[in-house]
Amino acid sequence: METFFEARRAAKPVIEASRDINRQKETTMNKRNSRRALLTLATAMVGCGIAPAVWAQGAYPDKPIRLIVPFPPGGGADRVARTLTQKLTQTMKTSFVVENRGGGNGTIALDAVAKAPADGYTLGLTLTDHLALNPALFDRLPYDGARDLAPVALIASYPFIFAVNPSSGPATMAKALESATAAPDAVSVGFPSANSRLAIEQLQRRAKVQLNQIPYRGIAQGLPDLIGGRITFWIGTSATLRAPIEGKQVRGLAVTSAKRLPALPDIPTVSELGFPDYETVSWYGLLAPAKTPAPIVAQLNAAINAALSDPEVKAAFEADGATILGGSSAAFKETWLNDTKRLGAIAKELGLKAN
Repeated sequence: METFFEARRAAKPVIEASRDINRQKETTMNKRNSRRALLTLATAMVGCGIAPAVWAQGAYPDKPIRLIVPFPPGGGADRVARTLTQKLTQTMKTSFVVENRGGGNGTIALDAVAKAPADGYTLGLTLTDHLALNPALFDRLPYDGARDLAPVALIASYPFIFAVNPSSGPATMAKALESATAAPDAVSVGFPSANSRLAIEQLQRRAKVQLNQIPYRGIAQGLPDLIGGRITFWIGTSATLRAPIEGKQVRGLAVTSAKRLPALPDIPTVSELGFPDYETVSWYGLLAPAKTPAPIVAQLNAAINAALSDPEVKAAFEADGATILGGSSAAFKETWLNDTKRLGAIAKELGLKAN
């Protein structure tokens, strides 16, 4: 007759099989419940107007963000980047590492952005020159802006200022142009970017003069030559020249905005000097690599717009003669494409090519 222990041993495989079946049923039920809970949560989020994509990317950012700046340290672009990222560091709860990569009229910096991982942790500062003018100035670029780069947000626009050495430079813009008329190429002007060069070309055409144009990587290289008397003029954005003008290192002769700058009210506009409707400004914006997830671009756009509306940030930009822009990524793309067409046509008409 079968003992208790023998019967138990005989029944063990059946008991274990039954337990396995129960465990499988429990696992299946848990999975169904989890899916049902997630679906309920997602439905509730949509009903509250919260996009599931935004909810899903809530962990961003969880490490430092690299911002590539297309000029050497100390220039206007560097100033814009550091003013903005100082605020973004507070609001986005992460650090920003500014990486200066000058040269090639921005092509070196933008190529690095275009080839970076599209994860939101590499961004690029750009300006009118790099997006709107480079396609006309270069026969070939190492990247395709429309295909490889995604607009995040416009930041601000700045006019240019023609500045001279306060002791040895021309007393007025009119006298400088008279000298250039009398001796073509005798009056030299240093410039750091394609758009500032375009401002020179347009002035030359309106005034019927020929200036000796000398390209520089940035104001850090050009300002010593202006102060040292090795060039007659320097043209740079108000962001770079406000401090040297206020410090009496240089004297501003004319500003390229439609109206005088509240920060520098004594400097006349080029238009006031006898060239009606003359206006040239340069906008700055933030880019990401193409295919950066849309929720991340949206989060960055919102953070930038919030920073630009902050009173301290706004005051810092406007003190340098800036006009705050901001707006949507789509608005940035529209400005980019419109200026590519408009400025590209001017560059082609003038026969401009990259130096």
